[in-house]
Amino acid sequence: MHYSNPYECAMEFAVNTDRNIFITGKAGTGKTTFLRKFREQTTKQIAVVAPTGVAAINAGGTTIHSFFHLPFTPFTPTPSGRSSLISRIKMNKTRRSVIRELEVLVIDEISMVRADVVDAIDAVLRTIRNRRSEPFGGVQMIFIGDMHQLSPVAKADEWNIVSEYYESVYFFHSHVIKEHPPVYLEFDKIFRQSDNQFIKVLNEVRNNSLSTEGINLLKSRYIPDFNPPTEENYITLTTHNYSADNINSAEMNKLKTSIHKFPAIVKGSFPENAFPVDEILELKEGAKVMFIKNDTETPRRFYNGKIGVITSINNDIVTVECPEDHHEISVSTLTWENIRYSTNQETNVIEEEIIGTFEQIPLRLAWAITIHKSQGLTFDKAVIDAGKAFSPGQVYVALSRCKSLEGIILKSPVIYESISVDEQIVQFSSSKPDEVFINSELENARKQFKNSLLLQLYNFNPIYNAARSWYFATKGEEPSFNEETIPFTDEICKQLEQIDQVAEKFKVQLNRIVSPDNVDTQFLSERLNSSSAYFIEKLETLMDSIKKSPATTDSKANAKEYDESISSIFTDLALKKHLIKATADHFSVEAYYTARNKFKVPDLNIKSYSRGKTSVQLNSKHPDLLNELVQVRNYMSENENLPPYIVASTKTLVQMADYMPETDKDLLKIYGFGKKKLARFGAEFLEVINDYIAENGLQSEMIHFKES
Repeated sequence: MHYSNPYECAMEFAVNTDRNIFITGKAGTGKTTFLRKFREQTTKQIAVVAPTGVAAINAGGTTIHSFFHLPFTPFTPTPSGRSSLISRIKMNKTRRSVIRELEVLVIDEISMVRADVVDAIDAVLRTIRNRRSEPFGGVQMIFIGDMHQLSPVAKADEWNIVSEYYESVYFFHSHVIKEHPPVYLEFDKIFRQSDNQFIKVLNEVRNNSLSTEGINLLKSRYIPDFNPPTEENYITLTTHNYSADNINSAEMNKLKTSIHKFPAIVKGSFPENAFPVDEILELKEGAKVMFIKNDTETPRRFYNGKIGVITSINNDIVTVECPEDHHEISVSTLTWENIRYSTNQETNVIEEEIIGTFEQIPLRLAWAITIHKSQGLTFDKAVIDAGKAFSPGQVYVALSRCKSLEGIILKSPVIYESISVDEQIVQFSSSKPDEVFINSELENARKQFKNSLLLQLYNFNPIYNAARSWYFATKGEEPSFNEETIPFTDEICKQLEQIDQVAEKFKVQLNRIVSPDNVDTQFLSERLNSSSAYFIEKLETLMDSIKKSPATTDSKANAKEYDESISSIFTDLALKKHLIKATADHFSVEAYYTARNKFKVPDLNIKSYSRGKTSVQLNSKHPDLLNELVQVRNYMSENENLPPYIVASTKTLVQMADYMPETDKDLLKIYGFGKKKLARFGAEFLEVINDYIAENGLQSEMIHFKES
């Protein structure tokens, strides 16, 4: 299928491929709308992040630094820099789980993200997901933003640290992006402006190619002594907060009406730097205000950026009159949400958890606003005072907020330096591929994605590796486990290895089937159907074996690690079985994700911790003696405030029960007993053993003892 519409093309890349994409476009071309629709449509596990608190709240996500727990210091893309970064990141189990389950990461307002931050994200994803050879750890990245708008902020001392490694501060000069460039997609239909002449001027500003005609048109809007008529809804766009605050304060003071104060209701966790409006909002009747949130009612009465004048304030209701409307708008408080990502314990699906809310009247004073805060907004009329523009893109942002040239008043003269665009951005923008190339990439990416999902489904290697890690971790703590544990873990690994070996051979067959341009779908379905029976049977057998785990340990820490590892392996196997069964008749991307999203994490009631039990799952020639020794061990561990296995491990207890040492010399031969432990605990154990021998008319078995 051929796509000429960049919006449809972008959605196809996002939904039906795993390719990284960069979505850009002039101001007002619908990038925000795309993000909203993609979140509604996708079945992938998704998270949205942005560089600032306000941008994150507006995008319905969280900040980059809070999501990844990144330090605010610059990142150096060297082995030592990566090691330092990873060592400083303290993530809890929940956040690690989110990152491991993540399939798509959207970074909004990418123009403001520094190159070193992108490389830091790459390093964290590769490490946490244990996929170090894949860019971004195998996560599909969607970068959204306009490089011609607000740029990254890099202080001189920060840039001095990283300049050795980067050509510029922009995200596209990060090492991972240079090595693995995303598909460049540009939205070109402008919804904000309809004036072709004005659109032409904006394009010239974007491209560093302002013509004489364009300069003259902008000069015609230079009216330095302009005073906005009271009845017209002009807003002043300035470069600095203090300028905007001074204008708003001066205009508020002119009003003779009473001040009404509205304190925000902040619940839970909601950082101050993400407050969308003043915590204590001061308003007056007659004040010029701007709505800062889209209306939640239908039909929509207001939108983010709509300007009007307050006509009345009654308790918590503020009424605003907008010149283009026939009816006044009465508005009360609305709520902004601060979210945190977590994984559902039953489904392993990433969910958005509301951790804080900010409730306030969705208005701010609108005689003036900073250009920075105007990003994403639309105005009918604006006075632009950009004479002190301090960063590239500020003037373009200001100009592009307006619907028409006639709605613009320039308080500062337009000079080339104030609107110049960094040549590196111009060069990057020129790399936009043509339509034929994009469609070809899309077709290949769709096919590759479907095939990779299929091959991934029959890839058991990650689970096998996890099982081997579980085996070696358990074996490393062998003394604290009962004797059945290590043979059991070894047997599970052997079963998994057999499944993995068969699956690897099957993947070779699958690869041959799906490689041709024209795939024999009927033959593919037949092979999947016939093979599914084998894999489902093997998986069910293996899962039944896991349920019968015989492991017991007297170490709470070892028990926790063992139980979590075996539960994770069991869940992964259950998911494989579920997906193989669901796609046996017909494999498609849609069928795969539909099945995945219906998966429920199965219960596996494994509790290997045995502390305090008078009877444990241990084999011994003398079970009664063993139980007595366990009780003595547990008593001493409580009395000495020591973990039980420090006093005597499970293996030690079993050897004492089997061979019944009678003397200090005998006891020193038993596993885990040295002179210090003998002096501290030996007498009590020997007393129990000797009493047992005497009561039952037995003899010590130490003559048969062989050290192991």
